[in-house]
Amino acid sequence: MAKLTFLGAAGTVTGSKYLVEAAGKKLLIDCGIFQGSRELQERNFKPLPASPAAIDYCVLTHAHLDHTGWLPCLTRDGYKNKIYANQATIELTTLSLKDSGHLQEEDAERARRKAKNSNAADIRPLYTSEDVEPMLGRLTPMPRSGGFDVSAEFQVESFDAGHILGSSSLRLTIREGGKNTTVVFSGDVGRYSQPILNDPATPTGGDYAICESTYGDRERSEAWRLDCDSRVCDRADADFHVLLAATRR
Repeated sequence: MAKLTFLGAAGTVTGSKYLVEAAGKKLLIDCGIFQGSRELQERNFKPLPASPAAIDYCVLTHAHLDHTGWLPCLTRDGYKNKIYANQATIELTTLSLKDSGHLQEEDAERARRKAKNSNAADIRPLYTSEDVEPMLGRLTPMPRSGGFDVSAEFQVESFDAGHILGSSSLRLTIREGGKNTTVVFSGDVGRYSQPILNDPATPTGGDYAICESTYGDRERSEAWRLDCDSRVCDRADADFHVLLAATRR
C-alpha cells in the first residue's frame, strides 16, 4: 500500500517536503527549508527521518525556497538521483540557491563575530556555495504541462498554478499492485487575473488532494490589492529608487 509522510509544511506553512512510498520506491515532492521563528529555522539543521540516500526521485512544484531551499542539504547528505522540474523552475532555482548559499555563509560569518550571542545553529551555515553546485547538476527538465513518467511507479501531470513563473500543481499517479491511486499536490496556488501570470489551472480528478493553505483563512479583494499597491508605490517613490526586473517566461 502506498504511504505518504509529511516531512514539512505540517503544523506550519514552510518546509514543504512530501515523501511518497510505493512498490519499494520513494519519491520526494518538494524539498523546502523552514522559515520564520528561530525554532522553525533550527529544524533545518536536523536530518530527515528518511535517509536521502534511500530516496529514488525528487520532483519540484516551484522555485521558492520553502519548496527548494533544502535541496543542497539533500544532495550533500546522500541523494544521488535526478531532481525533476520544468525549465523555468530550474532557472529560478539555480539563481535563488546560488544566492542562498552565499547568504548562508555570510550569516554564519556574522554570527561567529558575535559568538557570545549566538547558538551553534547560527555559527555554521546550513549549506555553502560548494554544496549548491553539485545539486544544480542534478536538476533535470520535465514538461511544463501534461504527463511525465518519473518511473514505472510514478507519473506526474503538471498544471499551471499561477503563483510564480514555472509554478505547478501536480497530479501524481501511483501505480502499485495493478492499481492506480491519484494524489493532487496543489503547490502554491496564485490568484486570478494577474498581469504577468496565467490564471491557475485546476487539476482534474484525483483520489486525494494535498493543499497548501498559507492564505486559506482569508479572501483578498481587488480593492485590497489596489490599496496595498498604491501604498507600496507611494512609499517607494518617497524613500527609494524602484528597480523593475524583467524575466522572460
